[in-house]
Amino acid sequence: METSLTNFKAQLREALSSFLWRQWSALGVSGHASSTPDPWSIDPEALLLFSTVVARQDARLFDEILDWLQLNAESINLQRLSRMQKDHGLGEPTVLAAIAAQLTKNKSHPKWRTIATRTTVLPIATDPRPLFSHLPVLGRGDETWLAWGWQRPPVELRGLSQPPQPDRPATFLFKLRNLFGLQTRAEVIAWLLAHETGHPAEIARDTGYFRGSIQSVLNEMAASGHVFSLRVGREKRFGIRHDEWRFLLTWSDAKAFPRWLPWDCVLALLQRVHLMLENPRFEGMSSAVQDIELNRVLAPALGPLTKTGYWPSPPSGLVGEKSVLAHVHQLRGLLAHLRIE
Repeated sequence: METSLTNFKAQLREALSSFLWRQWSALGVSGHASSTPDPWSIDPEALLLFSTVVARQDARLFDEILDWLQLNAESINLQRLSRMQKDHGLGEPTVLAAIAAQLTKNKSHPKWRTIATRTTVLPIATDPRPLFSHLPVLGRGDETWLAWGWQRPPVELRGLSQPPQPDRPATFLFKLRNLFGLQTRAEVIAWLLAHETGHPAEIARDTGYFRGSIQSVLNEMAASGHVFSLRVGREKRFGIRHDEWRFLLTWSDAKAFPRWLPWDCVLALLQRVHLMLENPRFEGMSSAVQDIELNRVLAPALGPLTKTGYWPSPPSGLVGEKSVLAHVHQLRGLLAHLRIE
């Protein structure tokens, strides 16, 4: 079927590559940082999981991410990473396990061994697949990655990455983790500073933690006097006095705290669309079958994204090619909204 999907596939591939370079460069990967900072805080766990699938389009970017992790792996919350992967199907588990094996060489980053341990239950490909589909591998390849079913050239890290700098919105979550530790409180404060008030279930869903854990943390923080609670109907909601926390706004022209985006839902959606469009069989499908496939991959994220306003409800009654084109229009709108263009 020849529709704007053909053009959108190429547009999405280029846009996602540019987006990943921009996000990782903001965190300290060696590259060209954007001259116009994004107004949101980067979610490192969602970004890393997404990168295990999409960053493989660019071998240089992928290896720069490995370089960054060699320096900053202890800043990643592995419990949150695993929960996000389980709840949203985000990332490629065996690629993540290979990254963990890479990081734990020479007895470094021992906590990352848990990632490989949890992944051993998955079937490992007997015939290795190319990690970078566009890059031929001469010889056997890197043994660490072969053990997880992936063929790639030997890893050679350049050592040019830097730790996240605290003076920009993108690294706000790292700033809070450095202040409060690699625990729930950092995400809770970042979320509260981006909203007026929130219900524990809402905050738990958006931050990737269990509701009970968030409820306990909020109650403890409310006892400090710096977090308040109020009743709205039958709901107990929590908030934070933003003015008390303005000392955290250390970047130039800072007028507001970084936005909190539902990155787990957004990136899981874009990952599914990316994999669908990269499937060679998809273009040969009829418009009716393409419509069914699009609805299938979009469905898991539509509820959360519609509630947050990132995915408006499409016109009703559309089927086949008209429905496909409407979805493409919505996807382009999402990319533009997130500056993924």
